[in-house]
Amino acid sequence: MYEKNPDHWLYRLDPDEWLRAAENELRHAEQALLAKQQRLGVASARRAAGMAWNAVLARARDETSYGRSYMEHLEVLVRDEAVPSEVRQAAEQLVKAPLVQTVVTLGPRGDTSLARAAGTILAHARERVAPKGSA
Repeated sequence: MYEKNPDHWLYRLDPDEWLRAAENELRHAEQALLAKQQRLGVASARRAAGMAWNAVLARARDETSYGRSYMEHLEVLVRDEAVPSEVRQAAEQLVKAPLVQTVVTLGPRGDTSLARAAGTILAHARERVAPKGSA
């Protein structure tokens, strides 16, 4: 049984709530990146990935090994050999993403690859949080 604690940074939401919050944040990232709002898109993509990883940490009752902030989560994920390489690569892409776009994307829509990177982490987190034997 999972016990929430509204006063604790990690346990204020249960793992499923963290995943739903991450999905919502991922939608914001996609919209911002499509609209070429780089700073907002990058920040939202990082938050989405970090919230997703909070679900994993909350399920494991692990409040120390990945740090406390979303960026700390991503920085540790980059080096975590226990996660698939595509998750490490997605985390690295988010960590290295500039807040200010250095290359202008032509056309009416922006590049959403950072949202896809956050989605990779979210998908892996969802697998890790799923009850054993489901799927």
